[in-house]
Amino acid sequence: MSASFRRVFFYAWLNCLCFCFYWGTHMYMPYYYQQAGLSDRHIGFLISIVSLTTIAVVFPIGFLSDRVDPKKLFLAGAAIGIIFASLFILKPRPEFFEPYIFIFGLAVAMIQIALAAHFLKQVADQERGYQSALYTIGGLIGAGVGAQFNGVIINHFGPANLFWSTLAIAVLLLLFGLMLPRVKGIPFRISEYQDDLRHPLAWILIFTAFIVSSHSGFEHVGYTLIQTRVIGLSVAQAGKLFMYICIWMSLISWISGVVHDRAKKPVMWAGIALLVSGVFQSLSGYGHNFYDFLGYRMIHTMGDSFSGVLILIIASVAFPKKRAGGSWAILILVRNFSDFIFSNAAGELNQTIGLRQGFLVSGILVVVAGLVLILFLRPRFWKEIEAVEKTGALYQPQIQQHEP
Repeated sequence: MSASFRRVFFYAWLNCLCFCFYWGTHMYMPYYYQQAGLSDRHIGFLISIVSLTTIAVVFPIGFLSDRVDPKKLFLAGAAIGIIFASLFILKPRPEFFEPYIFIFGLAVAMIQIALAAHFLKQVADQERGYQSALYTIGGLIGAGVGAQFNGVIINHFGPANLFWSTLAIAVLLLLFGLMLPRVKGIPFRISEYQDDLRHPLAWILIFTAFIVSSHSGFEHVGYTLIQTRVIGLSVAQAGKLFMYICIWMSLISWISGVVHDRAKKPVMWAGIALLVSGVFQSLSGYGHNFYDFLGYRMIHTMGDSFSGVLILIIASVAFPKKRAGGSWAILILVRNFSDFIFSNAAGELNQTIGLRQGFLVSGILVVVAGLVLILFLRPRFWKEIEAVEKTGALYQPQIQQHEP
């Protein structure tokens, strides 16, 4: 096994733990809140706090991850995750939910940004698709395993025991984070981030990330509820279905990485991915049982998988490695701003028109965005996009790595 493969595999493993912590907890929070007697509107607001917290802290964290060793920020995020889980275990009172979720959002932001910055600084210039796919697959497997495992815990032991699992995963993040290599920070002016955003590819990336996160906002609020409240599945069935989906997305993510390494047309494929994702996001709201909902979600997540890998690939091309932390933080800022807006919108729409119609609206938005990307943005900036597709990169800086 080559050193390069071992390095990427380790990043994928940490991303697996990261999403096991994040999605394995976040997926069941609406169900937990519902059992506590909260309204859809209040649930939507609480879910959006995670995004709002990220919006508030994302750029300082990203900036720090470029100027200091991102390993330190990763370990700090894992420690804050331990505090979050401990608070819900020791004092699970509704009047404290808002500050508790703020702590959760801070932990997630620190872990995700620091890990992505570390990965983007170390990614090789060859086979970006393969490396990005493997990193993404780690996150998908973590989300699936976390959802399935926590669904079983809730089904057999009650929703309050969810946070014991969250605590265990946060401890694992801290322990394995100690094995990350040190990466030396590089001093530079904050204004240099503006230079990174001048290329049209950066704005196409931001647009794609905003749209992908718009339907994620609807899913964060309504994904579990539409299965348990509308379709009639148990919490354990919802977790099992999500695990199946994540395994499927892992396969599609690998295929999307191979497709990119051979075709190198990330913008075109991103537009097609949005169309597929949007159409079947809308149809997902009209599933009636485990199997047809699973079918809709499998086709929907084909688009999600392609777009997720392509966002990471385009970011590795469009952003210089020495400023990968801050540049990725800008992207996370956009994604969480979108998530915040549409989580609240989902709470309002679900309360007003119902969960099924909420999924329909979110899918239509994604379809429109896919058409804009294919029919307007790609032709408008064709020369700039073609130049990047031919060379494979805008920047070729070197990053110094230091072993622990």
